[in-house]
Amino acid sequence: MAITFANIPDTIRTPNVYAEIDSSRALQGLVQNPHLALIVGQRTSAGKIPVDTLVQISREGLADGYFGPGSILSRMCSVFKDNNPNTELWALALADGGAAVAASATLHVSVGLSANGNSCKGGGTFYLMINGQKVYVALTSGWSAKDVNSAIQTTVNGSAYSHLPVKASTNATSALNLIAVCPGEAGNYLDVRYNYYTGQSLPSAFYGDSVLISGFAGGTVNPDLASAWAVIGDKRFHHIIQPYIDSSNLTDLEDELEDRFGPLVDQQGHGYAAVRGTQASCTTLGNSRNSPHNTIIGVYDSPTDPAEWAAALGAVGAWNLNGDPARPLQFLKLKEVLPPPVESRFTRAERDILLYDGISTFIVDTGGSVLTERIITTYQANALGLPDPAYLDIETLFTLGEIRDQFRIRMTNRYLEPRYKLADDTFPTLPGSYVVRPKDVKAECIALFTLLRDKGLIENLEDFVKNIVVERDETDRNRVNVLLPPDLINQFRILAGLIQFIL
Repeated sequence: MAITFANIPDTIRTPNVYAEIDSSRALQGLVQNPHLALIVGQRTSAGKIPVDTLVQISREGLADGYFGPGSILSRMCSVFKDNNPNTELWALALADGGAAVAASATLHVSVGLSANGNSCKGGGTFYLMINGQKVYVALTSGWSAKDVNSAIQTTVNGSAYSHLPVKASTNATSALNLIAVCPGEAGNYLDVRYNYYTGQSLPSAFYGDSVLISGFAGGTVNPDLASAWAVIGDKRFHHIIQPYIDSSNLTDLEDELEDRFGPLVDQQGHGYAAVRGTQASCTTLGNSRNSPHNTIIGVYDSPTDPAEWAAALGAVGAWNLNGDPARPLQFLKLKEVLPPPVESRFTRAERDILLYDGISTFIVDTGGSVLTERIITTYQANALGLPDPAYLDIETLFTLGEIRDQFRIRMTNRYLEPRYKLADDTFPTLPGSYVVRPKDVKAECIALFTLLRDKGLIENLEDFVKNIVVERDETDRNRVNVLLPPDLINQFRILAGLIQFIL
């Protein structure tokens, strides 16, 4: 069969040397497949970017101007960039939920009285912490409780702390109110405390239980994640990070990601969220979910907002899973999040329970840094409710996604885009004829999966070669069907040793 040209006609008579360029065989190895990340959250009225608008966050600091300092979205973008400055990051602000109410907390201080009976007897530093940020306030001898509240309010609302997620105001009982800058249920998970670090104590101005804190509560009505999908459209984001854990938004996210994972859409992405709660409440949330496309990390009593935990985890996942989707995400540092106090950290036994209930876990090293332990999906059972570990680990989904991407790109570049014709295996083809047979497709598949084996994504290539099936469809003669049976490589997580000693 004669060589086929795409752009040089057989009928040309003008003398010359014509050279056509064909890139269909150019791809020899695996292609680079850079991941994109998306953070969805809320802005404040100070933000310059309107809601329902995709915007790229190319460097740290942009999000403050785009979405307002202290907003959920700004803080999450900042944490992401600090953990991962390299992955391409986009952000999308959602409109506040209808009739949403902002969460608030109350801080009430009393001062030790001086000789005059109405002012504090000494100065010192009040080691206040809001959402994991140090808001230290210097106190002056002779101040009243009102003066102390005023100093705290001035500090919190000052330009140096514009990145805080709250604003402060005094109330009728001379206590201090802290009000979330973004309304909704997510504000209930903000944190305010004092004396977090070892060695810190109340200043001499205070006495006894002179600082009373009523934690954040009262936030209602989260935004609706469903509005994001129309804005995103066909743009693929491999990592989608969001701060909402109410059932409605989690269900909407899981349904959307399931649709995007389907073969006719092929826009696979993965969700990240975090929950603040006891081991029991984390278990309750985990057992209410069952999606291979979403990851929730459980945290109790951390000073840092769970939205920022989600951003840190998503950032670390985006960088490492893009580099090697099969390499385990264990013992990786999460920057910009503070661990719970020692007494509030989950025990190993509690973390093991969480890992059976769809909740990812972390540990804390001796230096106080937060490290990932095991990052899983919320998938736990099949359609019949029977235990199913097929999609337990996040690495499984990303390894499959990488394999599918490489297969689609390879076959598109080799055969579909160059507009090959299809013939049976017995057809006598010549190089350059633009005719492909099922056995040619099979050989190309084996070559591709050999490269995937060499990259460490699959193992037991011999079994793959033995069991692969490539056949021409009996009904549609323009179609080739391929059965690909890769044995995914696993992660080294546990080493068990038995020491049998002799005396």
